[in-house]
Amino acid sequence: MTATGFRQSPQETREDFVRRHRQRPGVVADGETLVDLYDRIRALEERVAAAERRAGAPERD
Repeated sequence: MTATGFRQSPQETREDFVRRHRQRPGVVADGETLVDLYDRIRALEERVAAAERRAGAPERD
């Protein structure tokens, strides 16, 4: 923690920052909800990628 508060490091993603501080009130608006959303998005992305592989679709960027 710095004199001005918690800071996200330059090499850290917003998701990593939220995950690291999710239990700290006031640092992240609603860390638990955001982490849950990140987990759901990751799972959905994995399902889409698997469906695309099964369908023989080209990889998305």
